Amino acid sequence: MAKKNQAEFPAFLTNTALLVEKDINAAKSRVSTGLLESTFGFEGLLVKQAGMPGKRKETGMIPWKAWRSLMLMSVGFCSLWLSGCQTVRTPEETIADSNIPRELSKTTLPPYVIEPPDILLVEVLEALPGRPIQGERLVRPDGTISLGFYGDVYVAGLTISETKEKVIAHLRKYLNDEPLGLIQEDEETREFKAVPPAESNRVVVDVAAYNSKFYYVQGDFGAPGRLPITGNETVLDAVQFAGGLMPTAAPQNVRLVRPAPPGACCEQILPVNLAAIVNAGDPTTNYQLMPGDRLMVYRDPIVRTTIFLERIAAPFFTVVNGVQSYSFAANSVRYLNYPIGALYGNSGGGAAASAGRSVVPVIPSALPR
Repeated sequence: MAKKNQAEFPAFLTNTALLVEKDINAAKSRVSTGLLESTFGFEGLLVKQAGMPGKRKETGMIPWKAWRSLMLMSVGFCSLWLSGCQTVRTPEETIADSNIPRELSKTTLPPYVIEPPDILLVEVLEALPGRPIQGERLVRPDGTISLGFYGDVYVAGLTISETKEKVIAHLRKYLNDEPLGLIQEDEETREFKAVPPAESNRVVVDVAAYNSKFYYVQGDFGAPGRLPITGNETVLDAVQFAGGLMPTAAPQNVRLVRPAPPGACCEQILPVNLAAIVNAGDPTTNYQLMPGDRLMVYRDPIVRTTIFLERIAAPFFTVVNGVQSYSFAANSVRYLNYPIGALYGNSGGGAAASAGRSVVPVIPSALPR
């Protein structure tokens, strides 16, 4: 038999694996010939022992010690499935000494990058007569905004100052530099001087609605989903905005997943001590949220196990209910087809009923088939 390499098992299952191997070897020594077949890959559950010459008979299950070992192994795998893969083991002391932005040490976000479906405010103080440029402009899925008579401008991926420069460069096809604020008279020398497009006071470009930057709350929240970010939210804010935790949630198993920025090697997975944040006012893991963050709360292991068992048992309950329904319907049909007189024990049931006596029908113990 090919033995399973113990290095493939977690450390806390090593003793259990050794116990299984010991019990199986003991079982093999107590039989003359055997064949163990099992889905667990050990050596099986049935032991076929030699009997009379030319015959073989089954002696039943392997000894009770091997069964005990199999049960211990099953419990070990269940424990690994319930608690091993979803808990972040990052020490909070390491996080406390880091420069990760959190509740009492927030940072400002980098310049805002315009993307669909942001809404921009674009105004030109002196446009062509009858062709004003003012109001809000939606950034369309193709990354452009419409300036009406003046055409479209591609602004996706630009900051606010870069968008202003590009809008002015586009409007120079229709307007002179003076209405666009690109030249200005010097008060001292009375001479005109050039003004950089980003510093023009005749064209205004700003963001009216920040619609393209979000963070996500997932798992057993009251109202999970996608929430807009303004640059000041923390983990506690996100929990409140999402309606708090459901009764089925596991407060001790919360994490913040932060995607890797361009050029970085990997994403960040940060543990969240929600009990310390709420009950002790500890800001260590009350991180400042960034665009694209995922706040995840997992379901309680007991609830997950219950749902798993319900899914396993559902097909069996369906079969049992179907058999019961069929049996009831078949018995009802046979009962309706049974002679009425036979139900009262004799053919005088009508006379007895006419004499005013109560008649109780006799249900046969076995209906005819």
